[in-house]
Amino acid sequence: MKQLTTNKIFDEWVFAKRKPTVNCFHRGFTALEILIVIAILAILLATILPSFINFRRSSLLNTDTMNLVTIINRARLLSVSSKDDERYGIHLESGKVVLFKGDTYSEGEPTNETHLFSTDLTLSIIAISGGGSEILFEKVTGATTDGKNATTTLLVTGTTSSTTVLIYPTGIATIY
Repeated sequence: MKQLTTNKIFDEWVFAKRKPTVNCFHRGFTALEILIVIAILAILLATILPSFINFRRSSLLNTDTMNLVTIINRARLLSVSSKDDERYGIHLESGKVVLFKGDTYSEGEPTNETHLFSTDLTLSIIAISGGGSEILFEKVTGATTDGKNATTTLLVTGTTSSTTVLIYPTGIATIY
């Protein structure tokens, strides 16, 4: 009987020191599982990425179009308020619009406010009745000088996305 008790204690002591066995086949991911996950992520990325690029282009076009209309309206409002007893106008180029003070645009004037468009956008068509690239607004009325109409188109480079801004002889600018 004494022997049984010793063996029992000895067995408990031996088994208490043993570490539990770990099955080494269930400790991680297989190469096949990793490849499947990478393939799924690549497919998702390939389908979603073009949508984000188009969204970015659309956002740039909308933002710069609104900036252009804001600059046109600002020049008109400065003329209506006869700030500094001057007329104000805008000068349009392919990559920028310049708000200027006075009867004519002069490139080096310190009072000019230059607003650059995003590098992905250009003013592709600048059509001003009577020619030129400037629109000048009359004091008090805000109408364009000589009743000029102006149309300009903002174009996203490398795509067919565009927005057209029309300036009426009354000086009001609209997007269509």
